[in-house]
Amino acid sequence: MAAGSYRAIEPFDQTIIDRGTIELPEKASMTFKAGAICILNGGYVEEAGAAPSTVKYIAYEDGHNGALDGSKNGRFWPITADVLWEISFLEAIAVSNNGGNFGVVKDATTGAWYLSTADTGDQMTLEGVVETPDLGAIGDTKARVIGRFQTANIAGA
Repeated sequence: MAAGSYRAIEPFDQTIIDRGTIELPEKASMTFKAGAICILNGGYVEEAGAAPSTVKYIAYEDGHNGALDGSKNGRFWPITADVLWEISFLEAIAVSNNGGNFGVVKDATTGAWYLSTADTGDQMTLEGVVETPDLGAIGDTKARVIGRFQTANIAGA
């Protein structure tokens, strides 16, 4: 079994790439990484807590560390139930994981977001594995998988 490395969450689905990003004002002091799961708080986007119960956006770019709320804008992909995302899966991936619901978690060291069997938030349904030599395969840890956020966990859905 090989171990991959975390990579940013990014669209797998051409639908969201075609829609593009939206520009929104950030909360002050946002230093999240591209691929961060974000929420809307008081009209400003901020990174979600470590294992969020609701989600709203995926950061297209790193946070801008503005001095005041709204002093910097960032670009984000809106999360909708009809869109597929590519994300890293922490544990050794198995065929039996397909169709399962898993939680999204932030790695405290790298700031990367990933899916994990250890988190019971069940925000995302695993739809498949991206099996290529550089992205991982069945049995690998931190393999890239395809998932869909569950409607119940999308703020405003």
